[in-house]
Amino acid sequence: MKPAFRVAPYLRRTFETIVFTTTSIGLTQVSSADWRDEVGLTRLLQLGDTELPTSVSDGVTQVEAPEGTVYSPDATLARFTGKTFTYPDGGNGAAGGHATNVATVFYGNPQGVLPGAMAVRSYNVNNWMGNASLHRTGFAAPEVEPSAVQNHSWVALSDGALNATLCEEVNRRLDFAINRDGFSCVVGVNNGTSTTLPFLLCQSYHTISVGLTNGVHSAGFTTLDGNGRIKPDIVTPIDATSFATPMVSGAAGLLHQRLTQAPYSLAGADLPRVTKALLLATATKDLFPSWANTAARPLDIRYGAGQLNIHHAWQALRGGKLAASASTAHPSRGWASESIPALGSRTWFITVPTGAVPTPFSAALTWHRNVTNTSVIGFGSLVYTLPNLNLRLHAASGFTVGAQIAESTSAVDNVELVHQAALPAGTYALVVENTAATATPAALAWHSLPAVTAAATVATAREIDGSPGVVTITRTGDTGLPLVVPITLSGTAVSGSDYSPLPSSVTIPAGSASTTLTIAPVADSLARGSRTLAFAIGADFAFVRDPAQAAVVTLEDKPFDAWRFANFDTGALADPGISSETADPDHDTLPNLIEYA
Repeated sequence: MKPAFRVAPYLRRTFETIVFTTTSIGLTQVSSADWRDEVGLTRLLQLGDTELPTSVSDGVTQVEAPEGTVYSPDATLARFTGKTFTYPDGGNGAAGGHATNVATVFYGNPQGVLPGAMAVRSYNVNNWMGNASLHRTGFAAPEVEPSAVQNHSWVALSDGALNATLCEEVNRRLDFAINRDGFSCVVGVNNGTSTTLPFLLCQSYHTISVGLTNGVHSAGFTTLDGNGRIKPDIVTPIDATSFATPMVSGAAGLLHQRLTQAPYSLAGADLPRVTKALLLATATKDLFPSWANTAARPLDIRYGAGQLNIHHAWQALRGGKLAASASTAHPSRGWASESIPALGSRTWFITVPTGAVPTPFSAALTWHRNVTNTSVIGFGSLVYTLPNLNLRLHAASGFTVGAQIAESTSAVDNVELVHQAALPAGTYALVVENTAATATPAALAWHSLPAVTAAATVATAREIDGSPGVVTITRTGDTGLPLVVPITLSGTAVSGSDYSPLPSSVTIPAGSASTTLTIAPVADSLARGSRTLAFAIGADFAFVRDPAQAAVVTLEDKPFDAWRFANFDTGALADPGISSETADPDHDTLPNLIEYA
C-alpha cells in the first residue's frame, strides 16, 4: 500500500500563482487528413459500423490557457455547426486561435474525431482550477463535471517546493473528480525533448497524458505524488502536443459514448478506467523499433504504450465485456471491468485461433488511487492510497494456468501492460493479482490482430471454356465488421491480356470469415503455354499475414495453342505459314490441326 500524503490547508490560500503556457508550436491550421489515416480513424469510418458514434450525449469540456484575454474556440465557424457552446466560468466566448485549432481536431466537422452535434463547455484554465471547477484555493469540493471528456492542451511550468505542493493538490482534486464523476481527462505533456515533466496535469494518476509520435515531447518519470511513474501514456502523429491531445480526447469520447449504451451500460469510475485500458492496450508499438517495457516499468520511457490507434481500440471494445472465468475461453480481443478481491486474483483465459500466424498481443490494466478528504472544515487536506495490482500473461493448457510468459508488476504505477510482438496460436491466461488488503475495481483490455490467408480453391483457369480460377481469402477471429485486405500479384500472367483486371484489395464482408476472388481468363488464339498468377496478402495494420505465403492459379492455353507452344519455337509461332491451324510445316499433307488431334 502506498503511503498517504497530506497537503497543508494554509498552502491553498497563500500560494495561488502558477505560470501557464500552452503547448502549441505556433498557431497554424492543423492538417485534417494524414493523422486521421495514421491513427486508424479513416479505416474505421470506411467500415460503416452503425454503432460508431459521432458525438457524446454528455458533451465535452475544453480547458485552455488564455491567449491574452481569449481562450475559447471560434463558435461562428461552419466547422462547429451543431455544437452548443457554454462558458461555465463566465467567459464571453471571445475566440482564440489556439483554442480553435484544438477544437478542430477534437470535434470539428468534418475534420475532427467527434463531428456530430453536442454540447461544448469552454473554460479559462485559471478559472477552471479556481472557483469555476476544482476550487483549488478554497474549502469546497470540485464542481461536478457533466461532460464525458475533458481536454487540456496546456501545461503548467513551475518550480519550487511550495508550488510543487500546490500542484499536487490540483492533481489530487482532479483525480478525485474523475473517480467521482466518471469522465475521461486527456492532458498534454510539453513540446521539446526535456526529461522533466510539467507539474500539471500529466503527473496526476487518472488522466491520459499525450505526447508525439516523433518523440519531440517531454518524457520521463514523475516527481509529484510518487516518483517514478512514466509519462506520457500514449502518442499521436502530429507536430505539437496541443493538437495531439484532442485526437486522444476524441477517441476517448467515441469509446465513452458506446460504453454507456446497452449491453454495457457502464457508469461512474468504470468509464474512465475502461476507456484508458482500451486506448493503452491497442496503441501501436511496431512503429518504434526501440519500444520496450520491463516488469517494473509498464510503458516505454518516451512513447508510452505506443501510438493511438482508434480502429484497434474500437475493435477491442466490440470484442465485448468478458468476465473472469475458470471455465470459459474468451476471444483474443476484449475487455473487462471487475473488482479484484483483496489479496486475491482474477483470471481470463483467451485463445489465439489455430492456424493463425503469430500476432502482436497487448493487455493493459488500469485502476484508480483512492483520494480522501480529511479536512475538518469543508474539503481539503487530501490524502491518498494506491492499491497495488499486478498483471501476468501465462501459457495455458485447457483451463490450467501454465508457464509465465510476461509480467508487469510496477510498484508505483496505476497502470500495468504486457506486450508480445509475436504471440503464436494457442490458449493463454491473463492473471490480475491484488496485493492490497481491500478489493480494488479495475479495468483490463486486451488486443491481438486477426490473421489473413489466401488459398487457390480452384487452381486452374481455362481459356477453352472460360472456366475461372478462384482464390479464397480467409480471416480468423471476430467477423462483426468488414475487413479490407490489400493483395499483391506476381507471376507470368499479364493483366488484361491473360486475365481480366483485378482490384488492388478485397473486402471480407461483415458476418463472413472469407470471401472469394474470381480469375477470369481472356481467350485468344495465341500460343503462350500455361501462365501463373500468384496472389499474396499485402501488409496492413489491421491484420497479420505470412508474407511468404501465396495462392497460385494456373491459366491454361486452349489445348491446340498449348500443343503449338510445345512444338514450335518463338520464330515459328510468329509465322502463320508454319504454326497456324492449316499450315503443314512437315509436308506430310496433314495440317497442324490434324497433327494435334
